[in-house]
Amino acid sequence: MFVGGGDTAFHAFDKKTGKDLWTSGQLRATEGIPMTYRSQSGRQFVLVTTGTGDDASLVAFALPAKNASASAAPPK
Repeated sequence: MFVGGGDTAFHAFDKKTGKDLWTSGQLRATEGIPMTYRSQSGRQFVLVTTGTGDDASLVAFALPAKNASASAAPPK
């Protein structure tokens, strides 16, 4: 489960245990609800908006491919 709390951190939590698996610091506060999609190749991407007004950005993360190292990107 991915969560942005309105501060500058973006988290991935284990939805069963609540354990914080991964945190990414951002330059602006995470403001939006995280979005996710899976490409035709099966790779999953997670996006979240940061900042407000003219300072707003969309930040994207790619989760590791099934055959890639788990340390390369946020966990599933």
